[in-house]
Amino acid sequence: MKNKAPNEGKKIHTVIFDLDGTLSNSGILTIAAFKHAAPLLGLPIPSEEAIQRATGYANPEFYYILYPDYPRDTVDNIAKLVEDKELRELNSLSDKLLFEGCRELLLRLKEEKIRLNIASTGDEEHVFSILEATGIIDYFEKISCGRPDKTEMLRELTEEGDRSGYIMVGDMRKDYEAARANGILSVGACYGYCKRELADFDLYIDRPLDLLKIIKGE
Repeated sequence: MKNKAPNEGKKIHTVIFDLDGTLSNSGILTIAAFKHAAPLLGLPIPSEEAIQRATGYANPEFYYILYPDYPRDTVDNIAKLVEDKELRELNSLSDKLLFEGCRELLLRLKEEKIRLNIASTGDEEHVFSILEATGIIDYFEKISCGRPDKTEMLRELTEEGDRSGYIMVGDMRKDYEAARANGILSVGACYGYCKRELADFDLYIDRPLDLLKIIKGE
């Protein structure tokens, strides 16, 4: 679990979570939507690995990464079909969208009086739909989304001065780079989409509840 701890010994008061690939296994929703939408336009269905690699990029960049060799208007059309299908299927998959242990982690953090925020580059409709469908929206005090610059998001979600009381939990390069730019401890969610061997987070967790050990300094 442990790599290095730049704020070791500091009291943690706020955790900022990425959403897709960190709390939400939204890939299962997206994969199902692509299987429905891609054949309608004669496009190949992206692999699960490709979707996971692109997860976290704001729209429409997410779709352009998956279909780099296709006309933009065609890709824009599949984007609309996929997003419409995702919204229709959200409620039926709500119980499966959170990674196992994440709901308990959020509850335990609230019991410990830890403030919780969301920083996601996903668009606002997607982010709020996921949070509402999974029933966790009320856990979060601040939700920042719909922009590609996560560094700026974290700057807005934190207070000026000493930021050693904050943790950013994510799964992608943009998460730990944004955290580092703001002097925030970064934690890679290896139970989600984070690949330890490809990432450079300060710390890593293999189960959601492992985050409690970091907060307690264990």
